[in-house]
Amino acid sequence: MQRRPLNGSRGPPSRPAAPKFRHESLSYYWDTIPPTQDQLIHASKFFNKQVPKFLWSAEKFKEMDYGNSPEVCFLGRSNVGKSSLLNALLLRRLAHTSSKPGRTRLMNAFAVGAEDDLLKRLVVMDMPGYGKGGRAEWGVQIMKYLEKRKELKRAFLLIDAEHSVKPADRQIIELLKQKNVPFQIVLAKADKIVFPGSRTPSPGALEARLTELRETMNAVKDIVQPDTEDDGGAVGEIIACSSEKWIDGKRMGIDAVRFAMLRAAGLEFRPRITTSKPVEIISHDEISVMKNRSRG
Repeated sequence: MQRRPLNGSRGPPSRPAAPKFRHESLSYYWDTIPPTQDQLIHASKFFNKQVPKFLWSAEKFKEMDYGNSPEVCFLGRSNVGKSSLLNALLLRRLAHTSSKPGRTRLMNAFAVGAEDDLLKRLVVMDMPGYGKGGRAEWGVQIMKYLEKRKELKRAFLLIDAEHSVKPADRQIIELLKQKNVPFQIVLAKADKIVFPGSRTPSPGALEARLTELRETMNAVKDIVQPDTEDDGGAVGEIIACSSEKWIDGKRMGIDAVRFAMLRAAGLEFRPRITTSKPVEIISHDEISVMKNRSRG
């Protein structure tokens, strides 16, 4: 005889619903305004509207092409996942990926957005990695670019979410602050913390891992900007993301990084602010004159 389930239903017990993932939990804004949903949608469309294309490569700063388009660049330790992230952002396999450190050996430029208007186009720079697998002469050329490139609006520094800030990362952070180069931290491979296994975590486990991620972001924030009154060029926000993990049809944190890139370049969507029609102000004397006329 088939036993009736203890929960009183006629069928087998229903499985618990998968925990709701909040994409906004991957971002930490303490000195900037978070993007609206419309701004995130616009950022996604900006990168999807036209096929990003490769522009040029250069080994030395003096070999770079020049133009009027605003630029952002991506920096990170060798094998931090920089090329994989750029491919996810650009929706094309434009940046070379490899399991071996130091695969990117040149400064590579890619274009996103309008081709007919250079001021509405975003140039994205993929820079060689530093640390193990990197070369000292590359660092010299990168610093020349960071200091002298007029089109550069912001440097995005990738930090491994699992391993946090390494000594080589600290050196780059200090250099950026000394040179007053606008920069922002992006936590790469955040899925290794939030979704370390193949199984969908329970609501409690997911909340615990998101708390761990926030603690990591707090620790990074204390290194990058211990004094919020003296940022040294650091942007007051951290975005965690993943180039591999998909949630609800979106890669984790990718649209938030896209929006940050557009905001750095002044290309973000800005909602129209409607103002009320001007109201004519009548003085007290004019009111008195009008009253006297009406009485007469």
